[in-house]
Amino acid sequence: RAGTSPLLRSMLERYKVTVEERVNLKHVHRRLQVVAKLLIVATFVEDALRMLFKFDQQQQSMEIAGWTSPALHTLLPLLSLAVQSCGALLVLASSGVGGEVGCYLLLGWCVWHPFMYGQAGNREFVLETATISGGLLILLSHLLLLRTKAPLLGGVSSAAAQEQKDRTATAHRIQAVGRVLVVSFFLYVAATKTHAWSVSLSLGPEDGPGVWGWGTRTVELLLSLLILYLCWLVVIGMKSRGVALLLAVTMFLAAVWMHPWCLFLFSSRTYTMQGVVGMEGFEVDAFTMADHHRYFFFQSMSTVGALLLLVVHGPGPLSADEQDGPLEFASEKTVA
Repeated sequence: RAGTSPLLRSMLERYKVTVEERVNLKHVHRRLQVVAKLLIVATFVEDALRMLFKFDQQQQSMEIAGWTSPALHTLLPLLSLAVQSCGALLVLASSGVGGEVGCYLLLGWCVWHPFMYGQAGNREFVLETATISGGLLILLSHLLLLRTKAPLLGGVSSAAAQEQKDRTATAHRIQAVGRVLVVSFFLYVAATKTHAWSVSLSLGPEDGPGVWGWGTRTVELLLSLLILYLCWLVVIGMKSRGVALLLAVTMFLAAVWMHPWCLFLFSSRTYTMQGVVGMEGFEVDAFTMADHHRYFFFQSMSTVGALLLLVVHGPGPLSADEQDGPLEFASEKTVA
């Protein structure tokens, strides 16, 4: 790795060998890859099941979203069911061309989804979808690289070798774009959420005098700068695996805290809907609120999956960390 001293590299190698003597990192890597793929398709599977079992409600949602044609009230949920279920199954079932097709289907759905539900003006919704798209791009890049490593049929011709070289370059560019998109939601958090968090610490009135008012603003500024710094590390590919893991754990805990959809199932009261364009301020029953929180919970789980894919596959060569390629584990080097 460029800029790494021989002594530091030697220490890292010895540390990896020591860890691998106690933990089979290859098995951990494979299991984490499976978990990441399951999580990133979680929101698509959950939404497809909603289409299947609550079709009449989805037809009403299409009407609320502004679609005036009764035919579209039926066709759009059917399209949603077909695209999301097929895409998710292909991603989970195949590590070849089928997986690539699944990624393209789900990426197309991510672009169309906010417009279908009339949520294109909901920045939080759009940017969280962009983060999931980033994870899908990272997965797509990995699948493309797997094809470049496959042996060429009929020997290696110059044209075939050039094709593999071009595919590798494309995969690396897709990886870099995915790395940028995967932090989209956290940029939104840094810009909009940190104020509410800092005020909730009760350091004093928002516009209060003296140290208390400044204390709130200071915490808000520090939180924003910290999140922006972590996002910057992911974008340039510096310490991105560790940062992505930290963001994934944070996102998981936040989803459990903010969207405890199971708890609403045991309630009999009504709730005021928030955060859904077109339904702001509506009074809904507990079951509807549980359905609302369940959607955003699994949306967050897919964001966790996107970040874990970055942990698993790394930032790629178009990054500060892996310009010379990723460090290999000793357990992988011995496998021929």
